[in-house]
Amino acid sequence: MEISAVGVGFQHYHIRLSPIINSHATTSNYDNAKKNRQLVCASATLSELDMQPAHVSPASTTVRKTNSTLYSARRAAVVDVQNCTDLDSALARSGEILQVQDLNVILRHFGKLDRWQYVSQLFDWMQKHGKVNVASYSSYIKFMGKSHNPVKAIEVYNSIQDESTKINVSVCNSILGCLIKNGKFESSIKLFDQMKQSGLQPDAVTYSSLLAGCIKVKHGFSKAMQLVQEIKYNGLHTDDVIYGTLIAICATNNRIKEAEAYFEQMKYEGFSPNVFHYSSLLNAYSADGNYMKADELVKDMRSEGLVPNKGFRWAEVVLTFGVLKSKIVKVSLSLRPEAQGYSDYLTKGLCKRWFV
Repeated sequence: MEISAVGVGFQHYHIRLSPIINSHATTSNYDNAKKNRQLVCASATLSELDMQPAHVSPASTTVRKTNSTLYSARRAAVVDVQNCTDLDSALARSGEILQVQDLNVILRHFGKLDRWQYVSQLFDWMQKHGKVNVASYSSYIKFMGKSHNPVKAIEVYNSIQDESTKINVSVCNSILGCLIKNGKFESSIKLFDQMKQSGLQPDAVTYSSLLAGCIKVKHGFSKAMQLVQEIKYNGLHTDDVIYGTLIAICATNNRIKEAEAYFEQMKYEGFSPNVFHYSSLLNAYSADGNYMKADELVKDMRSEGLVPNKGFRWAEVVLTFGVLKSKIVKVSLSLRPEAQGYSDYLTKGLCKRWFV
């Protein structure tokens, strides 16, 4: 290609500026002009060959046809394995032609269908035949977490020989998420520390997964604050998912002011709260029994065009009104003995006002 490009350049140059040879030209000038014309011809020939290889080379046409045939065969093999009723037989007849990216597609297909036996069976076959990569490990470990099999996930993670794969952020996020999903928060923190010592560069997903584990553990708030400091130190940005998790952590630890601060900071940074954010903050107000702020929060949510749905935390709402009801009854009974019925009516009215 470089020869052709240079040749074409000379061709344009000499066509435009080649001297006219007359009878008075010296012998040396004539020889130089002759050499220039030869160079032009040679350049044109090289250029033509380089510009039209596909039209003159039967070999290139054969390669394209072969690649198209192989691609079609691989697609057919993928479909064959995905739709099989006997995975061993399907892999025996189609496995050889499948590349690692094809097998990853099949692995995710089985995982989405919750066919855990096939997921494990296929991954074992992939390992045995040396057809695994980072995406293979990441997907398989994630599926082991989803199928509540953290022991197998840890076993596979520890079996990884290549150090760069073992500290790959995608693989690490999968194993940490698997442990947290299955209630192994302390184990995930210990493993996280080991990963960092080995060279892991955590990303926002890493911290988001770890923060999610802080919601339901003792001293979760203090641990979450340590992780927040790490996020800042590493120069990572807090997104709306992390903010929602922090608000939920504050709520479960009765940190009302902190929950409100994160909610406002999130909006200040340009993130629009969704039902999850409102629900988490409502949870904080519920734990505090603060009806006034809870009522204002729901008004604000509706003004943003959001409506409560199944994701809204009804347990927290019941708790809020449970606290309110006891206060209403106590105050009402001081005025008249039949106030119990009135308090029930008032509580139902408030519920209707919020959610109907």
